[in-house]
Amino acid sequence: MTHWHSQPIIFQNAPRPFTRSDLGSRRITAHALKTNSRYVRVFTNVWIDRDDDSAMPTPLWAGTTWLREATRLSGFLLLRSDVVGTLWTAARLYGLPVPNRIRDYALHIAGDATCIRISRPGVVLHRHQRLNYYDFFDLPLLAVPHLLIEAAPFLDISELVQIGDAAVSTRFSGPRTSVEQLRAELLSRKQVRNRRLLEHAISLIRPAVDSPRETWLRLWIINHGFPEPQVHPEVHSRIKNIALRPDLGYPDIKLAIEYEGDHHRTSPEQFAKDIERRQLMEAEGWTILRVSKRTDMAAFGNLLSQHLSR
Repeated sequence: MTHWHSQPIIFQNAPRPFTRSDLGSRRITAHALKTNSRYVRVFTNVWIDRDDDSAMPTPLWAGTTWLREATRLSGFLLLRSDVVGTLWTAARLYGLPVPNRIRDYALHIAGDATCIRISRPGVVLHRHQRLNYYDFFDLPLLAVPHLLIEAAPFLDISELVQIGDAAVSTRFSGPRTSVEQLRAELLSRKQVRNRRLLEHAISLIRPAVDSPRETWLRLWIINHGFPEPQVHPEVHSRIKNIALRPDLGYPDIKLAIEYEGDHHRTSPEQFAKDIERRQLMEAEGWTILRVSKRTDMAAFGNLLSQHLSR
């Protein structure tokens, strides 16, 4: 087990799960547990108290979804301490990008080969010969290199690279792993489903990527026969004496490519920063191409081809 000691941490108020054996210390009667709406059953013999505002260690970026997943996992661990969070449960708790198409919100847990069968609604058990895991904010989660291997059968190449890019980046207080660790984990295993897919995905993972859509855009460019752009090439602004780093770019021809999410349009502060960044890059002789979810990608491809052929 690896302990996650280096992470920035905050404490948020959240109810701590408890079992029937805790009723006495909490001064809760069996009658109150059945009749009072403040007590909510999470699993059979596991409850939370809506009025409980215990301090829970969380990542800086944790929101309500993270707290809900953490509460479910910590509650189940009161029943079975021999399991760890895995698959989509672990991915969401790590802050890795689970594709929107995956609507699986079951509690996914993993045990070693000796782990006895679990039959509970909403809980899925995965067994592994080897079980490497992290202590992540007091939650045992399958180690990220193993997690990527487990998720591979459910994902396409773009989705795998998006998760991999996120895992090796500084997003959400990362990195969670490295490309070298991902490659070593795969090489250490004799039998792996989708091995070629994983090898290809790992070869495409790059550090410092800021979002899944940036990953998608980089892969779109590569898949359409263009040279791979550099991730966050440095553009030195002589006007402000600062380094600007567009999402993607070709430094040799001073061409930058930016993916514009909705926050670039809806946030006045971000909009103002974008204008200044564009002006500063243009002052250094750079051309900026912008892509959003509404972009005609065929037209973008033609435009990119023109710039690269000059």
